[in-house]
Amino acid sequence: MAICREKRGGRVYLVEYKSIREGDKIKHKFVRYLGREGPDGKPIKTSKHVLSKVKRQFSLRAGDVTLLWRLAQDLDFIETIDRFCCGESSIEGPSPGKFLTIWAINRILDPESCTQLERWVKTTELPNLSGIEKELFTKDAFLTALDFVCYYDTTSRNCIDHTAVIDETLYQIWRNKHLLPHGQKETIAYDLTSVLFFGVSCPLAELGYNAKGVKRRQVNLALLVSRYDKHPITHFVYNGSRNSSSTVKNLLARLIDTALDAGTIIWDRGNVSKEHVKMVEGTEWKLICGIPKTSNDAVNILRNTEISPSPLSFVRKSKSGSIYAKKVKCKLFDRERDVVVYTNQKRKISETDTRNEALFDIGKELELLNEKGGGWSEKKLHDTVKSIVGDYEDYIWTRVSRKKDDSRVKWGYKKRELGKADNMDGKYLLYSTDESLAARAVVNTYLEKDFIEKVFRVFKSKEEIEPVRHRLETRVKGIIFICVLAYRLLSALQWNLNVAQSDGEDISWERAERLLRVLSRVERMEVTYGKQRQVWYLNVVDEIKKSMKLLGYPGLFDDSNVESADM
Repeated sequence: MAICREKRGGRVYLVEYKSIREGDKIKHKFVRYLGREGPDGKPIKTSKHVLSKVKRQFSLRAGDVTLLWRLAQDLDFIETIDRFCCGESSIEGPSPGKFLTIWAINRILDPESCTQLERWVKTTELPNLSGIEKELFTKDAFLTALDFVCYYDTTSRNCIDHTAVIDETLYQIWRNKHLLPHGQKETIAYDLTSVLFFGVSCPLAELGYNAKGVKRRQVNLALLVSRYDKHPITHFVYNGSRNSSSTVKNLLARLIDTALDAGTIIWDRGNVSKEHVKMVEGTEWKLICGIPKTSNDAVNILRNTEISPSPLSFVRKSKSGSIYAKKVKCKLFDRERDVVVYTNQKRKISETDTRNEALFDIGKELELLNEKGGGWSEKKLHDTVKSIVGDYEDYIWTRVSRKKDDSRVKWGYKKRELGKADNMDGKYLLYSTDESLAARAVVNTYLEKDFIEKVFRVFKSKEEIEPVRHRLETRVKGIIFICVLAYRLLSALQWNLNVAQSDGEDISWERAERLLRVLSRVERMEVTYGKQRQVWYLNVVDEIKKSMKLLGYPGLFDDSNVESADM
């Protein structure tokens, strides 16, 4: 070995070479730099705290997954799932609770199929957070964890489904941490949506109609969501042919079984019947619901109730127009009840104009038919008239003449029916079993149930719940449970941001989504200082620091975690 001196930039560096004989020649091969030459002619020793190596292979997606993992821990996701699925609340290493919580986080951030899930997890900080070795994240491991939640017991030949009790427990944990205002009880919205299904072997997948009237193979998901903080209480999975009305008994049975204090249920017109209203009245729960215009009682009430727009009847201004309401006592479902009629002025004008425009166009088509159909057969004229009038036959009368030398098609508007329709335009009927509520309170509570539709949009657009590709009934129920679990995390993040907002302004869903997008750029990297190792979090901008402080996690992405490095 030989040490040589090399001058660079006005400084002298010591370099070690070794001599190698190749044939008749001796060559000098570089070994290493020893460092800058000191006054004593020896290399200057560097501090052990000088950065000597950056381990870029440890750069992992950390920001968004770390926040969601911390939220899940605060809400006892892992312990609750493990307790009901395994009989234990604290399991070292892999457990169903950890795998399913990670799966739920994936549904929020970057929904992947079960096959691709293991690849995604290994690019994130989740293995370190969960304490599970990367190689243990496999497709079979995730599916096995799913089977702990819902599975078919071959001994009893029954489906063992833990989702309901886990739902109830997680809701109680949430509500104990986030109490309702003093003296207030839960007001909950109930609704059902269809979820597209691939495959024919699962008994849950049946032909049914979606909201647009399209017949397809599907399963149905029903949700019960708190009006106060938009947090889910429980969910139901039904066969694809079930409709909202046929699930009301299941809802009431679940409410009776839970430890939920009786409050108020809001549901849409599609769930309402005399039987269902009487069923709710037989419980301690209150009900606020819409009454469909197909009911004879509803038609009579709406026709006989006039609402004069005034400051006394004004309820609210919405995007669709100003709303006025009036409380009246009328016969409904075999007895006198207090009901609320409300009208939307803008919608009333729109419905009237739409009908009048359509009837005007029909009249023009019938006049043209008179001109060109003089020589047509009677049957052809009848068929053509029927196709022209269509669904407006209640408002227009027609008669086909046999005499070919006269006007073949005679027609006119039914003025009485048009008057009745005008009187119904923009009017809606609501019923509350709590007759002490004023008209304004009933209308506002009912109209604010639209938040559950937004929840369904989150499921379908963000979590990509459909189409369901699993074939076994138990796994279909399991994957829907995962999506509900994911929404619990999103709801918790949204609510915590609202609570942290100092000016009390309600924060939109976009704020929570923006925070997760910014956090997705935060990476965790390991660096070595001599014999010490430190964790760096990259791309932690001021917006993130401020948000973490508001959420109560001010040190979540600190770089102060120093450990001894294995040398």
